[in-house]
Amino acid sequence: MDNLGSRQSAGQLLFFNSIMTYSPTTTPHFGAIETAVNWLITLHRKGWMNAFKNLYQELLSEEEQFRVAAFDEDTLECLEINMTDWLLAEGDIHARGGLRRINDYLLSPAGPLLNAAQRDWIQQLGQRPIRLYDVTDVVQGQQMTLCDAIDKEAEPMVVQEHSGTRNLAPGALLGCRILRAGDHFEMSGSAYLFSLLTGPRVLSLVREHQEAFGHQLDAQRSIGLIIMLEWLQQWLKPAPMPNLIDHYSGEPMKMITDHYRVIDEEALAQALGSQADVEGDRQEGWSRVMDCTDGEVRASVHINPGKAKNQLELFYRTQRYADEGKRWFEALAGASVTFIKRDVLDTQDAIKGSKKPMAQVSGVQIDAATMAQLMSEAIHRSYANWADEPIPALNHKTPRQAIQTSAGLERVRGLLRSYEASEASQAKQQGRAEVSYDFLWQALGLTR
Repeated sequence: MDNLGSRQSAGQLLFFNSIMTYSPTTTPHFGAIETAVNWLITLHRKGWMNAFKNLYQELLSEEEQFRVAAFDEDTLECLEINMTDWLLAEGDIHARGGLRRINDYLLSPAGPLLNAAQRDWIQQLGQRPIRLYDVTDVVQGQQMTLCDAIDKEAEPMVVQEHSGTRNLAPGALLGCRILRAGDHFEMSGSAYLFSLLTGPRVLSLVREHQEAFGHQLDAQRSIGLIIMLEWLQQWLKPAPMPNLIDHYSGEPMKMITDHYRVIDEEALAQALGSQADVEGDRQEGWSRVMDCTDGEVRASVHINPGKAKNQLELFYRTQRYADEGKRWFEALAGASVTFIKRDVLDTQDAIKGSKKPMAQVSGVQIDAATMAQLMSEAIHRSYANWADEPIPALNHKTPRQAIQTSAGLERVRGLLRSYEASEASQAKQQGRAEVSYDFLWQALGLTR
């Protein structure tokens, strides 16, 4: 491989390495990709190079191309595999005086010599589009179970994959092209794995395109380009910050603080003390609580002593809570307080501004056993009614409803496995015992 600092364009770098991107295998179709690429390079070197260049320019701006050229070798190899796969499946090439679809050209009488299995593999490349899949189960080094992320009613697919499953976990969003190889399924060679932060955006873009242009003949090709482009952008743009949602209200979370000057401390304390839904005192502060439909008791506002003498700070976690709370508090407190100002901080800005883990920011040190107990209580509380709550990932069905079909059952199992995988990772980072999700499996009468 040429040095990454060479003057070759990134497109040329990908071209010169495209014939080395597929690992040896013993499957009957082994050699199909290498045979096809070698044939194109031998007979249509300029056309093949231009096809790479054109795809590269379609996906990336000139400035982005220079940045990609500085990627590490492993990332470049992934890009080479994906671009080669795309061109062999859906690309065009100038050859023999005209523009030809590469896949059709390879399968024509003028194409390379392929055995029956190799020919079938190339043909499937041109027939199977790149789609987005939710990874619902992984047997490391062997196989994975995939559910179509767009078509929620599609049956799950077990796909044999060795190297790609070694670091894969349930809950991942994967773009790929699935082909049949004898009695089982395999990936074509390309793979577009999305992070937890970028996955929702990609899903949204693909859904929007499907709804608007799904009737057009080239819709699947366009969707494939969207998937490829968004996969590339993970390396070229900062990851989008998550939109944090208040679990109970379903509203975007904000950090809103209203500042007041206390004019009559005694009158304020009496007013707050007269409210049945207010807990606390002037030393520790007050909270206005509400009985929620899920059986939990939550605070809509925390009323804390201010940093300066004779001041109060009222903290809210959503815009609606803040607007309603301000009207309630000022009507209750009357002339005992004077409003000073409101500070509003989006949670995304708060996350960006924080340079430390939350546990360090709070300054609270919690031992592993206590942390495990707190997490267990929080998880059981948050998922108390999970089995009967509509979930977007299940096409807004409840888990209990979804398990009535084989497709829904695998998606529910996949969700549970993703919760467990996430919990295992967090527990390891925090040095505590894992919290079991057995209670959710049992609530639905499911076994692993």
